[in-house]
Amino acid sequence: MTNDQHAGQPAHQNHAGIPLYVAFLVVLAIITACEWAIFKFRVSLGISNFVLVAALSVMSLVKFFMVVGWYMHLRYDPKLLKINFIFAFLLVMGIALGLLTLMSAHG
Repeated sequence: MTNDQHAGQPAHQNHAGIPLYVAFLVVLAIITACEWAIFKFRVSLGISNFVLVAALSVMSLVKFFMVVGWYMHLRYDPKLLKINFIFAFLLVMGIALGLLTLMSAHG
């Protein structure tokens, strides 16, 4: 069995090379630097809490989907597993947003 074969499955075709992984690393690092800068300079930039949370949430979601979709090789998984993952993710996000809404209404 080669390193590219797992549990009797054929090797992945057209596997990305190191330059593409480095490009993803650079993009993730840039997004992380932007998150840090927005948080660090939020007061001097006059960013409201709503905009801060929205911006950080969007950037975190982008990073999350990049890591899950690329580094965890979700693109090679069967369609049913992708649907299951997306459904579970949306369910958790709905619960989290609902809890945040309830907590902000009582705050």
